[in-house]
Amino acid sequence: MYKYIFDEETGGLLLTDVDAQFSKEPRPIYAAEMNILGFDRRWIYDDQNDVPYLWAESGNYFYRGKKIAVVKGGSLYEAPQLEFVEVDGVNGLPQGETLLPIDLRAMSAKNFELLENLRQSTIKRIYGYWRRNRTRLDCFHVAFSGGKDSVVLLDLVKQALPKTSFIVVFGDTRMEFPDTYTVVDAVEKQCKAEGIGFYRAASALDPEESWKLFGPPSTVLRWCCSVHKAAPQTLKIREILGKTNFVGADFVGVRGDESKRRSEYDVENVGKKQRGQYSVNPILEWGAAEIWLYIFMFGLPINECYKKGNGRAGCLMCPMTSGRSVFFRRDAYPAEVDRFTKYIADNVVDENIDSYIANGGWVNRKNGRDLKSPVTNYSEKISAGYLYITVADPKTDWREWIKTIGEPDFPYEVNVLEDKSVVAKVSAVYDKTPAMKTFKSIFHKTAACVGCGVCESNCRQGAISFKDGLHIEKKNAFTAWSATI
Repeated sequence: MYKYIFDEETGGLLLTDVDAQFSKEPRPIYAAEMNILGFDRRWIYDDQNDVPYLWAESGNYFYRGKKIAVVKGGSLYEAPQLEFVEVDGVNGLPQGETLLPIDLRAMSAKNFELLENLRQSTIKRIYGYWRRNRTRLDCFHVAFSGGKDSVVLLDLVKQALPKTSFIVVFGDTRMEFPDTYTVVDAVEKQCKAEGIGFYRAASALDPEESWKLFGPPSTVLRWCCSVHKAAPQTLKIREILGKTNFVGADFVGVRGDESKRRSEYDVENVGKKQRGQYSVNPILEWGAAEIWLYIFMFGLPINECYKKGNGRAGCLMCPMTSGRSVFFRRDAYPAEVDRFTKYIADNVVDENIDSYIANGGWVNRKNGRDLKSPVTNYSEKISAGYLYITVADPKTDWREWIKTIGEPDFPYEVNVLEDKSVVAKVSAVYDKTPAMKTFKSIFHKTAACVGCGVCESNCRQGAISFKDGLHIEKKNAFTAWSATI
């Protein structure tokens, strides 16, 4: 990652040959965002969104190297406040000035040499990884999201590898920004024209259904990524290859500067993203400056969500997003965002639900206590020296789940009552033991499993199937059990 400066001549960014310790994640600013915030109250500019005018670093806005405004505050229903930097001889810009668009051609020319070095070294990294692993892995795939980083990553992989040596998989959560699908459609069409396999993977669960079943996702309970993205992609690749126990590698467009957690990632890893699978992050060390310069230099598609004030593409109601970011999302896609706020209101009990939603109370949820429909069909009690586990209205068959642990080391009996309730009886002396913890988990799954696909995708031997109801192959029971924990 190169250190960058603002270039007064072009209005763009200028890379230097100095390595940066961290990036301020600059992003180009278009008229659409400027109009939302009120830049048109102070300066003159054409209302076009083909070429950006400014750059932003967090809440600071720069025009040709000068800091001209700052935004503060903002929430789901409250717009951030724009404060103009007063003219002091160094910073600021006089009122009434006409703002010029960034000279993208000149900016690209100035950055060509350093960006070309970065491009070539990244291509070599991708090719080297593929060459080292091509004979021992079943497939290579690009995890495509429709965001700026995955657009750049896909372009680099295309240049590094033979077109038939990898596939592209879009994990469609069906909760994406509407503009993301425009990019996905265009990239899919281009890939097919080039002979590159492009596939879409989605969960069998509709988002409305999953939000009702699991409650709103939160920073701690991030079921959304596993249920609606990771698991469907794995199951789709199995379908493509016709092989349940495949071992593959995915090229992922994560960057270390996006978050503290991602800064600790390795370029190559095994099993961190999906059990038993390889992963490589070729642009981990790229900064946002290089990403945007690359997009402009090579004319890659830009997700329109960025032009509307959104710093990142992804799910519309992501629990990892807050502040002015959620305001820009709702301003750009009010009907779509309100659909998810309704899911929260419909499934959460709170005396002041409007405040709970607006202030992000849902993102801090740590359990099912606040849900209108928590899992209540599982219960335990000890009576006369026995532990009784009762599952009313079981969602799946306990006899399938028991295959994953084999025969417990203690005697037990299970009865099915007339109302279909399942009651397990075990001597209470085994309660609180590790073996009993495992035994109880079988009945937790019996009570609550809805076939979301996560266990199925984690079981590399394909022992778990929900195709025609839950079925577990006993011969692969150990791998099935490993997939459920």
